[in-house]
Amino acid sequence: MQTTDQTTINRILTQAAEYKASDLHLSIGNPPIVRIDGKLKPLQGEQVMTPDFIAKVAHSFLTEDQQKFLEQEKEIVLTYTFQSKARFKINIFYQKGYLNISLRLIPDKIPDLKNLDLPEAVGKFAKLSKGIILITGPFGSGRTTTAFAIINEINKTRAEHIVTIEKPLEYLIVNDKSIVEQREVGRDTKSFEQALNLTLKEDVNVVMVSEMDKPSIIDPALEVADSGRLVIGLMNTDSVMKTVERIIESFSSDEQTGIRAKLADNLQGILTQRLIPKAGGGRVVVAEILTPSSAVRTVIKDGAISQLNNILQTSRDDGMVSLDNSLAELVKLGTISRDDALKYAADKDILSASLEGGDRSTINYGNL
Repeated sequence: MQTTDQTTINRILTQAAEYKASDLHLSIGNPPIVRIDGKLKPLQGEQVMTPDFIAKVAHSFLTEDQQKFLEQEKEIVLTYTFQSKARFKINIFYQKGYLNISLRLIPDKIPDLKNLDLPEAVGKFAKLSKGIILITGPFGSGRTTTAFAIINEINKTRAEHIVTIEKPLEYLIVNDKSIVEQREVGRDTKSFEQALNLTLKEDVNVVMVSEMDKPSIIDPALEVADSGRLVIGLMNTDSVMKTVERIIESFSSDEQTGIRAKLADNLQGILTQRLIPKAGGGRVVVAEILTPSSAVRTVIKDGAISQLNNILQTSRDDGMVSLDNSLAELVKLGTISRDDALKYAADKDILSASLEGGDRSTINYGNL
């Protein structure tokens, strides 16, 4: 890359880091676009991106092998450390025949679990020794940060052998009381499936899987949990009920009875989270959490998944929190606006009734 081009991209990356932007988008015909507090804004004073410039930037991030992979697969995801100032998760892909780049800023420090403003039950996840925990949410919801906060809490408080299986590696963990091995799919192991099957043969206590998006990953992850290890899996689903449905419906009808039983027996909790605009600026996490009561295990085994929403609404004493109850509480506290709450609600009628006084009980988020 020419000196002027390198200077430009260095300036853009520096600005993104200084603004604490969560994302940076480089696309043809637009200036660099950053996302700050959930809102997209152009970087002031920067020129529109050209195909030639974006191609040069893309290839400056890639090794020779990665360039070959991009040419073959038409997209690639990797991490990149910029001048020891910031780390980015980078997605390089084609759009209308031209390269585009999306970069997500990886915070330089894993936050403490107690500082994430999550329900009290989440703090108990770090004390578990077996079963499966599912951390879910749409892209940009902070699910990876939560998963690593749990992992790092275990690392700081217990002597365990922890293995993360990721694509790509995001947060980097330093051993504390635990031994932590981070395996990157495509570099350290051929696939999630291969790495999961290997953990069954190893002296491993805790396994984190950054993508549980297909049966060939879900099944061995449940096998690892069933073998007496703790599994923390991430999924791109936006509610507890959809998470359970996604897992079960991924399998053929002949396999679903067995999967329901295995999930019900090993489930330790499902956390679904979103980041939504905060009154006065910034964003706040909104959480929905399911814990494995006897009623939860029964409805999963029986396949009566639609009943999970009712259990969430009526089981606060068991540490459960529904999305709509979380939203209602944040509105009552003045943390978020009513309009934003209704925009993100799972059931607008239930939320409206709660805000109008139909449900005046509150959520105790407590201290983790």
